[in-house]
Amino acid sequence: MRQFKLFVAFMLCFSFTSAYAQSLCQVSGKSRLAMDQRDDLRLKCLKQKKAQLNVSSCLNIAKKMEYSTNAEEARLVCLYDLRGITIKECHAISKSMEYADTGDEVRWECLRRFNRSLTKKQCTTFAKSMAYPANTQRAEVYCAQELE
Repeated sequence: MRQFKLFVAFMLCFSFTSAYAQSLCQVSGKSRLAMDQRDDLRLKCLKQKKAQLNVSSCLNIAKKMEYSTNAEEARLVCLYDLRGITIKECHAISKSMEYADTGDEVRWECLRRFNRSLTKKQCTTFAKSMAYPANTQRAEVYCAQELE
């Protein structure tokens, strides 16, 4: 019975925090602000609330951006400013990037950040997912030399 009560308490807490994270940084389209002003408010909120966010809620806020360049900037906040992201979360951020150059930037950051814990297979996967052929070649050399 005690375990059940703990489980219920945990689930209530979890549902509250996930609902709270989803409602964070919402700006209504009816606010009479221009699209760029709404994005500015979302980005400002994202930077202020980053300590309360996990990667998925951060990426959800980025999805709500109305300009793609602002969405890219928000995703970079998710990468560089959130603490304790995992290799899978880093990969999710890299896959969500819209532009080839920022996608490769994120993949390089993942390689550098996790180079001590990456397997050769994971490193090669990141290398092959680079958008630019020169980055792919350079990353494959990096994987071969750094992860011997």
